[in-house]
Amino acid sequence: MSQSLHIFTPSNLTFPKQPYPKPSNIRRFPVTNFSPKLISIKASTSSDPNASTSPQVLISNNGTGASGILSSTPQDYDTPPSQSVLSDSSSIEVDAVTEAELKENGFRSTRRTKLVCTIGPATCGFEELEALAVGGMNVARINMCHGTREWHKRVIERVRRLNEEKGFAVAIMMDTEGSEIHMGDLGGASSAKAEDGEIWTFSVRAFDLPRPERTINVNYDGFAEDVKVGDELLVDGGMVRFEVIEKIGPDVKCRCTDPGLMLPRANLTFWRDGSLVRERNAMLPTISSKDWLDIDFGIAEGVDFIAISFVKSAEVITHLKSYIAARSRDSDIAVIAKIESIDSLKNLEEIIQASDGAMVARGDLGAQIPLEQVPSAQQKIVQVCRQLNKPVIVASQLLESMIEYPTPTRAEVADVSEAVRQRADALMLSGESAMGQYPDKALAVLRSVSVRIEKWWREEKRHEAMELPAVGSSFSDSISEEICSSAAKMANNLGVDALFVYTKTGHTASLLSRCRPDCPIFAFTSTISVRRRLNLQWGLIPFRLSFSDDMESNLNKTFSLLKARGMIKSGDLVIAVSDLLQSIQVMNVP
Repeated sequence: MSQSLHIFTPSNLTFPKQPYPKPSNIRRFPVTNFSPKLISIKASTSSDPNASTSPQVLISNNGTGASGILSSTPQDYDTPPSQSVLSDSSSIEVDAVTEAELKENGFRSTRRTKLVCTIGPATCGFEELEALAVGGMNVARINMCHGTREWHKRVIERVRRLNEEKGFAVAIMMDTEGSEIHMGDLGGASSAKAEDGEIWTFSVRAFDLPRPERTINVNYDGFAEDVKVGDELLVDGGMVRFEVIEKIGPDVKCRCTDPGLMLPRANLTFWRDGSLVRERNAMLPTISSKDWLDIDFGIAEGVDFIAISFVKSAEVITHLKSYIAARSRDSDIAVIAKIESIDSLKNLEEIIQASDGAMVARGDLGAQIPLEQVPSAQQKIVQVCRQLNKPVIVASQLLESMIEYPTPTRAEVADVSEAVRQRADALMLSGESAMGQYPDKALAVLRSVSVRIEKWWREEKRHEAMELPAVGSSFSDSISEEICSSAAKMANNLGVDALFVYTKTGHTASLLSRCRPDCPIFAFTSTISVRRRLNLQWGLIPFRLSFSDDMESNLNKTFSLLKARGMIKSGDLVIAVSDLLQSIQVMNVP
C-alpha cells in the first residue's frame, strides 16, 4: 500500500519569499487560466522488500478523483445509517449568526473560541434559547443535577427545533451528576442565602415539606459519621463555608464562616487540619446508578456530548464508551471528562487520551486543591488537551458576579481573557446562564472579550511555540497531521482568508483546529451530528454540504454556493484540504 500527498498549485501562482507583514498588504493572485500542476510525494508502507517500487498514485491533471485512481483507501469514512446525510447537492447549511458576521465584517472578524451555555429556569424557553443562539451559543449544556428528565427532554426538543427552524447548529451536552457528596434540592427553592454566623443543620434525614428552617439534606448516608467537630465544610467549591460545631445523631450543626448563595444539589467537601478529607469520596463510584439512567436518557435523546463528573481513571471513560456503543451501535456521542478532582490530575494524560475532550471544572477542582494551584492546573489541562488533539472547555465561575449584576468585575474579565489567551476551545457559563438575571449580557461579555483577545493575538503575531506531538496511530494518520500542520503554516505565512476542509468524520478538521491558524476554518461535512460536534472546536465554522471525491468539483460548487450568499467574493485566497483525498490546494476564489 502507498500513500500520496498531493499539492496542487496553479501554474501562474507565485509566492513571496518572506511572509506578509500584515493581512492588509496581501497581494491577490490572478485567477485566470487555472491549470493546476500535480506534485506527488509518495511514501510506501510496504514491508516487503520485493514489493513493487512503483505503486499506483492518483493519475490526473486536475487533482480530481473522477478520472484517476487513488492508491490509498479512505479510512473509517462510513456514515452510520442513523445519521442524517444531506441529500440536496445544491444546498449548503451554515449557522445564521456566522453567516451574518461574515457578510458584515469579513473573515477576520469571526470568533474562534466557542461558547457553552448551561440551560436552566432563566433560559429554558424557546425565545430565551433563540436569544442565546443569536448571541453566540455553540453548545447548550443540560445539567442532570437539576430538573427532571421530562424537563430536560423539553429543552432538547426546543434546541432541535431551533436548529431546524432557524438554521443553527447548536450541539447538546448532557452533564451527569456524579456520585460525590451533594446537598439536596433545598425543598424546591431555587437558592438559599447563608449569612455570616448563622447556624445551619446538614442532615441525612428525609424531611416532610416544609423542611425546617436552615436545614439541608445530604445525599450520603455516612456523612454524620465521617465529619468531625472542627472540620471545615465547603459548599460548591468554597462559594459558602461552614465550620462543624456539633454532631447530634444524623444531624450536623455548622456555623457559617463565609456567607454566600447556595444552589440546589451543590457539591460538598470537607477539610480537616488543612487537608481535604477524601477517603470516603475515593470509595464512591464515578458513575452512580442515577447517572446510568441519565446516560440511557441521553443516548435515547441523541445528545452530542456526555460529560462525566469526577472522573478518576481512564477505565471509566473506556467502560462508558463501550456501553454507549453497545446500547446504540450507530451512535457517535462524544464523551467529555470533567477534570475536577485530585485523582483526575494524577491520571490526567491517560484520562484525556481515552476521552473525546475535557472540561476544566474549576469550582469543584478548587475545593480539592489549594486555590493558588488552580491557574497552573488549568493551563496544564488546556496544554495537554491541545497536544493530544482533544477539545477543552474552561468552566465554572467565569462571570459569577453576573448572576446578580449586569456587569462583570475587572478580575472576571481578566480571567476570561487568560482562558482565551491559553487557546482553550470553549468557555462555559454555568449559573450565569442557568439562573442568573442577565444571561444574554453574560454571553455578550464572553463573546466580546474572546473576539478582542483573539484579534490582539493575531495583530501581535503571537504564534505560540507549543510543540504538537504526533497523535496518529497509523502512517495515514501521520500524513494527515503533516498536511494539516503544513496547511496552517502556509495560511499564516500567506495571510489567506480561510482554510477549507472537507471531512466526513471531522478528524481532519480537528487536526487543523489543533494548529490554531490565524484564519477561520470552514469545515464542510454532509452529516448533521458531525457538524454539531465540530461546533465545540476552536476556529471551526461547520457547514453542512454534500460533496464527492472530486475535489475540483467540490471547490467549484462550494465557491458558487458561498458567493451566491455573499459569504466569499472573487479574489479571496483559500487553502483547501480533505480527508477524502490527502492534498493541499491553494487558490483564489474565481
